[in-house]
Amino acid sequence: MPRSPQLWTLILGFAVLHMVLAASIPVFEDEAYYQLWASAPSAAYYDHPPMVAWFIAAGQGLLGQTLLGLRLVSILAGIAVSLMIYRITWLYAQNEQTAFRAVLFGKAMLPFSILAFAATPDAGSVLFWTASVWALVEVVKGGSKNWWLLVGLFAGLGVLSKFTNLFLGLSLVIWLLASREGRARLKVWQVWLGAIIGAAVLVPLALWNFENNFVGLERQFGRIEEVSEFSAGHFVAFLLSVIFLITPLLFWLVFRAFRQTPTPKIFIWLIAPIFLFLTWQATKSVAGGQWLIPIFPLLAVLAALSAPKNWATRWAAPTGMIFGAIILILGLWPGKSLLGGHFFSQMRGWPDIHRQVLTIAKDEGATWVATDAYGLTAQLNHYLGADIPVWSVTQPERYLFRTGARKELCTQRAVFISRTRFAEAPPYFENGKALPDIFRKDGERKLMQYYVAVVSGPTEEHPYFCR
Repeated sequence: MPRSPQLWTLILGFAVLHMVLAASIPVFEDEAYYQLWASAPSAAYYDHPPMVAWFIAAGQGLLGQTLLGLRLVSILAGIAVSLMIYRITWLYAQNEQTAFRAVLFGKAMLPFSILAFAATPDAGSVLFWTASVWALVEVVKGGSKNWWLLVGLFAGLGVLSKFTNLFLGLSLVIWLLASREGRARLKVWQVWLGAIIGAAVLVPLALWNFENNFVGLERQFGRIEEVSEFSAGHFVAFLLSVIFLITPLLFWLVFRAFRQTPTPKIFIWLIAPIFLFLTWQATKSVAGGQWLIPIFPLLAVLAALSAPKNWATRWAAPTGMIFGAIILILGLWPGKSLLGGHFFSQMRGWPDIHRQVLTIAKDEGATWVATDAYGLTAQLNHYLGADIPVWSVTQPERYLFRTGARKELCTQRAVFISRTRFAEAPPYFENGKALPDIFRKDGERKLMQYYVAVVSGPTEEHPYFCR
């Protein structure tokens, strides 16, 4: 365990900041969706592997159904990632200041400075990718061959966090087969046992997909086919998003590390497959820089190992943190987000929606809330679930984990809420009466319009839990 006071000041300072943010910022839409998953931990889910739900369930098991409980394990994962960045860098540089600088660079990147409190699949993805690389570097730098067992375990747990982490397994296989150093290590039995451990971790995930007609795999890998003709615009947008997330000066230091200094060869093997694939993907379809987040800690290590003694190195972390603080302040400005877009507005105005929906349900004699979009279902369940059942009447594949819908709901009145305007009668039900629209507001500014009806008598195919 490192004894550097400045390291612990940095790590614990950010941990406190993230806990304050976690306890005070309302849930984002995706977080509410993952929280719904955590109500019934499963071996897999339609949209992602299960780790994010397990993280949330663990945090809420410790702190209850609170915002901090929802996000606690994600924050702890960020602390662990920082310690592993320090260790990886120290193994190469044998210098505490260089190792500290790598952690500082990592903390300055936007995903780890302003968003590390959020409960998303990226928390587990980054944690286990970095952990697997740490274990591998321990081996490469002369540690026990038993580290290979942890390489495999962490790689498997990474895939249980996000399918993006399959690229780490691919990178390891390519390195072991294509490099002279890698082929020499194939004689070590721990390499093979580590691979078996990593594969064994994935068995429950594979069985869940087999039992459910591979809906999760089709959902994720079907995106690979969603490509079009070459688009310079998509590529530029991808590159700009990467620069934005890393922050400009840090991006320059990372670029310089590849261009001007001898980079540890194994780092190239670990980075190249995911970077080349997503760069190619970005020339054909929309791709986001956030898909590269699992390799950001390794990029911070590279930048620190090659950082020159100049103004860019001195100011890269401070300017990155200032950049992140400005975005956070503008996005969370009290009463009104000063940044446009859905991301910072999606968590505002829900208490008033809560009151309006409960009033409508009471006035109309409705016993449950029906929805037709997963994000809306999740947000309404987060705020209303303790008072009135909330169930989506569409996309049953998203709710394979969810049981306990009382069939008597299907004979009772419901408040139907949708973000999609319906022409006359609301869809999915035999009987329906449109009610006045309701609005989610930020002060006086309308953020989202919801179309409302009181409904009964579901049609033959809807909702799925009434069949």
